[in-house]
Amino acid sequence: MPPPIPQPPPYAPPPMPQMTRGFTPPGSGGQSKQATFAGTADDAYAQAVRAIQATGGELNWQQPPAGAKFMLPRKNIWSTAGFTLRYDGDLQVSPAGPGQVTARFALKLQWGSAVPLLVLQVLGVVVAAMFNIYFAYFALILIVVFLAATAWTASSHIPEKALEEIIKNLQGGAPAPHTFAPPPQPFNPPPQPQPHQPAQQQQQAPAASTAAPSAPRADSNAIMEQIKQLAGLRDAGAITPAEFEAKKAELLSRI
Repeated sequence: MPPPIPQPPPYAPPPMPQMTRGFTPPGSGGQSKQATFAGTADDAYAQAVRAIQATGGELNWQQPPAGAKFMLPRKNIWSTAGFTLRYDGDLQVSPAGPGQVTARFALKLQWGSAVPLLVLQVLGVVVAAMFNIYFAYFALILIVVFLAATAWTASSHIPEKALEEIIKNLQGGAPAPHTFAPPPQPFNPPPQPQPHQPAQQQQQAPAASTAAPSAPRADSNAIMEQIKQLAGLRDAGAITPAEFEAKKAELLSRI
């Protein structure tokens, strides 16, 4: 009896994360979001790392499956004026209950990378004040307003959008279910099309096939010779005149 063939284990799709929005406590100077997984910490950590890398993050330190640290650059023409802002990222994976794991992402701006953007805002106001008296009167107020808006955008709005992108990549990063392909079927070439014949040829073909040549007619000389022989037999009394006439008519019909 042959040994049983081992069957592949049933496919179990990886757990999908459930996003829970949250922020870091006041005074921490950063933004954070978290996602809850129904699975193991290893699965949550692996999917979280893939989401970070898909967003453009670079891992600086890892301690799987507990957490990791990474750097995330952000650059935009409108929000960062073409300058690259860098954010220190922190990933923490911790149990959240029976069969539940939470992956928490946090981003904090490296203020040194935002200095060129802040200086550009100040220079823009100073140059505008040199050509416009109204800007000159309110230059200090405008500088404070622009710096505050830029600082809020760089430290709150941009990391908030970056975290949403990470969570989006996290939710869409699950591998597709594995499917077993059916065994290949033998290739059967399709039948070759027959050349098309004109209708006239198709109609003439049956006529030609049905009009078979008749049997070759007997030689008239040989038949006349047989009639002479029958006449001799009649004269000799071997056959009756009636038999002679019947045989003669049969032979003449062959000519």
